[in-house]
Amino acid sequence: MRLNRILCIAAVIATARSGAQEGPIADWPLAAGSRVRILSPVLGDRYQIGNVVSATWDTLGFLPVKRSASTPIGTPNIVAIEVSKGKHTQMGKGAVIGFLIFGGAGAFMGNVTYRDCHPHCLWKTTRRSDTLTGGVLGGLLGAFVGAALGGRQTDTWVPVAVPVGS
Repeated sequence: MRLNRILCIAAVIATARSGAQEGPIADWPLAAGSRVRILSPVLGDRYQIGNVVSATWDTLGFLPVKRSASTPIGTPNIVAIEVSKGKHTQMGKGAVIGFLIFGGAGAFMGNVTYRDCHPHCLWKTTRRSDTLTGGVLGGLLGAFVGAALGGRQTDTWVPVAVPVGS
């Protein structure tokens, strides 16, 4: 019963956000060379990632990734823009989620595969010890796999307040 409570609390903590997203910053005009993610009908219907070439109060020069020509975008045509404030990973979150999933599966397998010891065995185990051993070994494997999968670096995006064009 106590194990169920611990697993439920750990699941809630693992899925909770580690930090709230920051509010819009008023760094307009953006500095040349800033890495941005922009949503504009001029560029299509998806966010585009690239760098700022130049920025004035009414126009943004945008150079998409893997392109050689920049595109000028008027501020009224910018639906949303976010600037990268560095990179982060999800290793801790991946490790906790992997530990919980693989640990639960390992505990289940340890419980299901338990057999009473025959008269001539090296050491006597119980169903509880087999369940615990399976959970711990599965959890350690899951933590390793989850940390490896969560180790990819991604940008931390912060919204930028775009000035209203006059």
